[in-house]
Amino acid sequence: MKRISVAAAACLVTSVVCAQSSVTLFGVVDAAVTYTTGSGPASTSKWQLTNSANSFSRLGFRGNEDLGGGLSAGFWLEEGLQNDTGTGFPGNTNNQLNGTAGLGTLTFNRRSTVSLTSSSWGELRLGRDYTPTFWNTAIFDPFGTGSGIGANQLYFSGLGGLTAPTGTRASNSVGYFLPPNLGGFYGSVMYAMGENISNSTLPPATPGAIPVPNQNDGRYGGVRLGYQSGPFHVSIATGLTTYATGDLRVSNLGASWTFEQLLGLRVMGEYYVESLGAVDGKGALVGFILPVGPGEIKASYARYVRQPVGNVPDPTSSKLALGYAYNFSKRTAVYATVARLTNSDGASQALAGASTSPNHASTGGEAGMRVAF
Repeated sequence: MKRISVAAAACLVTSVVCAQSSVTLFGVVDAAVTYTTGSGPASTSKWQLTNSANSFSRLGFRGNEDLGGGLSAGFWLEEGLQNDTGTGFPGNTNNQLNGTAGLGTLTFNRRSTVSLTSSSWGELRLGRDYTPTFWNTAIFDPFGTGSGIGANQLYFSGLGGLTAPTGTRASNSVGYFLPPNLGGFYGSVMYAMGENISNSTLPPATPGAIPVPNQNDGRYGGVRLGYQSGPFHVSIATGLTTYATGDLRVSNLGASWTFEQLLGLRVMGEYYVESLGAVDGKGALVGFILPVGPGEIKASYARYVRQPVGNVPDPTSSKLALGYAYNFSKRTAVYATVARLTNSDGASQALAGASTSPNHASTGGEAGMRVAF
């Protein structure tokens, strides 16, 4: 990370008393060679150079100004990078499917916030930010927030994960975070707006039909509460996104325990439930991270069940992943991961880049490098 002091420069051109300020440039560049293959009559395989397999590639700027009396102001601008092609990730302007924007261009899609923080009452944050329900999926997964073949199966196959506009972040949001001096307890709450006009409607599905009101499309509300002390960490979160075609509800519970007497072994898990309209889904993940010298071994097993309407089988997918990362330094690492994803009861999930027939499996491996700055 590169920190640039702007206080001195600002004071040179103004006559006002300047508070202590700083701006930090930071980022991650991550690339991997990946091979995935499916099974069954409709299967395919693929070699590719991917990005963000260990940690999402990004470029960001954050700044802070000390206002005195325990009060500070800050900003955070962070954009996602697909460094294998030199392009960006899409953002979303209104938390709705029709709000996808910036596909392939560099935008501050990961986070774009301004905040006011007090040591006594907490932080008020405005802009595009992570939703409370996403945090547990990221923190209690051994493979973290990367998008490689070991990534969280509950997130990437769920109704409220990757495909939902508010599965990870929400635009037009107001968030509040409790102060950090609560004896290990922490929490946050978020409200985000879809920003439709009051008489907004969807076009009728058929001529002459009554238009469907959608003034609340993209409205999100979520809350997260947790406790972390010593080796123990637990957190619960829930969120609701309103759509004209059916509300999306996501709730999850995550926990971890670090066994210092066992080389710092950290075991973790997450339970996840969701619903979109009349369709439900649920799943669970367990895993561990074991430090080994300058590196770490990580593994996870996840199982996700989609519950459609009617007396039909529930499509079920499971993924087992095993990985190792070797840290040359705090910023630079090389890594390798293998994974196998299986399906039953009509599911046809596959590892990225491959396709598989229903009730068949896909396997894959990747090796890459990550540099942070």
